[in-house]
Amino acid sequence: MSLQLISRSRRLFAGAVAAAGVVGVYAALAAARVQIVIKAAGIPTNAAGVGGFVNAAQALVTPLLVMVAAIAPLVLIAGGAIMLLGGRHGARLIVTALAMLLVLGSVTAIIN
Repeated sequence: MSLQLISRSRRLFAGAVAAAGVVGVYAALAAARVQIVIKAAGIPTNAAGVGGFVNAAQALVTPLLVMVAAIAPLVLIAGGAIMLLGGRHGARLIVTALAMLLVLGSVTAIIN
């Protein structure tokens, strides 16, 4: 019985080491992707503290607001059609689309 316990603990340790390696690789790749997003969005890197966060939010929220505003009418039509055909989840689609517009619009107003 003790041999099975040792074997099991070795397998768990090997799995934990492998998972840590995978997480490390993904973290390194994510750091590179973040720099690409910062450069593509035109976020200034000279601001420190909260100013850097505000610059990043301002550079990223405006394109998100445009995307949500472009998709929201389609979601509203789809939600209405689902409700018209007797589906229960059409109202959830409509409320979600309007809530996303409201949240992104208020974040844009707070930043500006």
